[in-house]
Amino acid sequence: MGMHDDHRRRVYERFLQEGLAGFEEHNAMEFLLFLARTRGDTNPLAHTLIDRFGSLSNVLDAPIEELEEMPGVGHSSAVVLKFIPQMCAYYLNNKLSQRRTPLDSVKAVSEFFMPKFFGRTEEALYMAAVDDRRLLLRCVVISEGTANATSVRVAKIVSEALKCGATGVVLAHNHPRGLTLPSGDDLAVTQEVYQALRLVNIQLLDHLIFNENEYVSFAQTNYLDNIRWGIQSQ
Repeated sequence: MGMHDDHRRRVYERFLQEGLAGFEEHNAMEFLLFLARTRGDTNPLAHTLIDRFGSLSNVLDAPIEELEEMPGVGHSSAVVLKFIPQMCAYYLNNKLSQRRTPLDSVKAVSEFFMPKFFGRTEEALYMAAVDDRRLLLRCVVISEGTANATSVRVAKIVSEALKCGATGVVLAHNHPRGLTLPSGDDLAVTQEVYQALRLVNIQLLDHLIFNENEYVSFAQTNYLDNIRWGIQSQ
């Protein structure tokens, strides 16, 4: 057994005994690189990546092209690094899908949607369709876009809700590099969706905007009420 193999064994044993909580960033990055490089010392590369991008999370969020340009990374290691946040999101979504918790509160809705934006660097719009008891009927991605914009297809939202006999709809999208406050476009789109669903007797229950671990709820603020009152007064 070589020197580096012995070091890896000690890192593996430390992880199994303590978990990742006590690892420094470069130690955690070194551990991730073990998955991509079966031999050799990955500690220097871990330091280099964190120094270049600023943090472990920034490394994982970096475009794959930028990772591949780093000396010592290569395509396989870059793919592994991009895989990690996606696998975390997949795990959280899969775990939540085993539950039948009603989406009957802002807290429940936020906990349901939060994992879907984990590790995303581009905007995405989701729709959750629910029944009278607020139990989930289906959740679909309506659109995916760039880092600060996504197209919205109102017809698709209505169609997906009608397909499963929904009585209520919740929307959620993310602002990866912006504030959680809704933009003018966000408000206009929400009003358009509200009107379209109203025509087919489906209620728009909420629209949430996420950024990192923060979110704003249209139902919890005055945004959704203002949309309703504005339409009713027309």
